[in-house]
Amino acid sequence: MHELSLACSLIEEAEKVLEVENAKRVILVTVGVGKLSGVDTDAFEFAFPMAAKGSRLEEAELVINDLPIRVRCNVCEKESNSEFPHCVCAFCESNDIELLGGRELNIESMEIE
Repeated sequence: MHELSLACSLIEEAEKVLEVENAKRVILVTVGVGKLSGVDTDAFEFAFPMAAKGSRLEEAELVINDLPIRVRCNVCEKESNSEFPHCVCAFCESNDIELLGGRELNIESMEIE
């Protein structure tokens, strides 16, 4: 389950922010997970408390936002959301597209004290 290692990395990054901000703990952490990231959000949610145990995120609430697949069409030059596995332009239905988003796993925000 690579979600545990991802959760551990998230904890490490959050701990760095706590150091910089001279904060005691994280109350809430919001994470954005792209649909093409390969992250199983249920497994990530399950792994988070294990990764957070003994850290300043141990009691933090985890909120996961699913991020869409964003593409830019090389034909009509418009940006749109797309769906896997048929990633095409929502405007002209071309499959000549550039992937702009959907692979990310980011901390979007944290409520700290």
